[in-house]
Amino acid sequence: MAPQFPMYIDLEGNNCIIFGGGDKAAARAAVLLEFGAKVTVISPTLCDRLSDMDKNGLIRHIPRRYFRGDCSSCYICIAATNNESVNIAISDECKAKRIAVNVTKPSAFGTFVFPSVLIEKDITISVAGESDKKLVRLICESIASEMPRMMSNALKENLKAE
Repeated sequence: MAPQFPMYIDLEGNNCIIFGGGDKAAARAAVLLEFGAKVTVISPTLCDRLSDMDKNGLIRHIPRRYFRGDCSSCYICIAATNNESVNIAISDECKAKRIAVNVTKPSAFGTFVFPSVLIEKDITISVAGESDKKLVRLICESIASEMPRMMSNALKENLKAE
């Protein structure tokens, strides 16, 4: 498989739909919210983290399962149910409508990889990979621990250049 092209898009105010109410859905919802997305979660049940987001008005919860046509109003879609055949059906609908879709399992059915994300001030760094997700997370954590030092050094260099 060829490397995937990283692309940064504006999610501010755009409707992003997540199907599934578990931990993976919650993690993706939290990231989407950081970028100003309007997040709708369609799932019969929610994990504690998503339930808290719903109670605090951060997400909109529709308490039911996926129905064909649910993807029509979204900018991007996340298929994170615990049922692979449902995730594939969501993916098929999104692809037919040219809507970007991330599929947690089986991930090969998605059109984009959901990255690990770091945001510091107005700088966003993302790390993505499909073969070893633990390694991706470790690399992201390593970058996060070094970011304050890297930003300080960059500011010093910028001041010298002026």
